[in-house]
Amino acid sequence: VGFPAELLRPGLWIAEVVYRPLETELLRTARSLGCATLDGGGMAVFQAVDAFRLFTGREPDSARMLADFAELAGAVGAPK
Repeated sequence: VGFPAELLRPGLWIAEVVYRPLETELLRTARSLGCATLDGGGMAVFQAVDAFRLFTGREPDSARMLADFAELAGAVGAPK
């Protein structure tokens, strides 16, 4: 996991904001111990949302982008 698993307990939020893999050993371990987890899918999407807005001047549909990302990645990019 990269740090002592005994530090993980229910009620903690554990974030590993990397693009790939979305499902990491840390997140799997944390979830199995009752932690809430957050992967890097949201970071990827909201960087794209901001870039789209800056380049086009239009407001993107961030909910649709999150849903599309989750479908493409095969994982939900929202808190678990």
